[in-house]
Amino acid sequence: MEMGFSILDWEKSDLSFVCGVVLVVAVVSMFQLRISAMKTRDAQRKSDISLVARALKGYYGDHKTYPASDMGRIVACGEYKNEVCEWGEDKIADADEVVYLGRMPQDPFAARKWYYRYESGENSFRVYVALEYQGDRERRRDLTVECGPRVQCNWYVE
Repeated sequence: MEMGFSILDWEKSDLSFVCGVVLVVAVVSMFQLRISAMKTRDAQRKSDISLVARALKGYYGDHKTYPASDMGRIVACGEYKNEVCEWGEDKIADADEVVYLGRMPQDPFAARKWYYRYESGENSFRVYVALEYQGDRERRRDLTVECGPRVQCNWYVE
């Protein structure tokens, strides 16, 4: 009696099935890894600007005003602390050399020209970031501030 399938045919179909399953798992894993990387960078952004916010609140506690802002940067650098500070390079300090933050953070995508943005008033401030993960519940959609060329800021600390 002849069967429709030989052992060799079964092995080929099993191999095809296993390859298909491995391919599906690999695609799903790559997608999840990408989302995980976005969430990790967003967590870093939130942590970075929370550190900056604590430093600015310390500055306010000593001076009863926040540092000025200029083109999205903090003005608290240079010999007289009246020059703009560069994200990722400078420290936040006052004229008495009290250091509020040893080194200002920069966006994980700084190489792609993403940046943090600072705006201040006498009694208030905001530090903005652009979050990558579209599903973040805290993500704002009503902001008009840019955090890079064609990069919309969508979260802030004040």
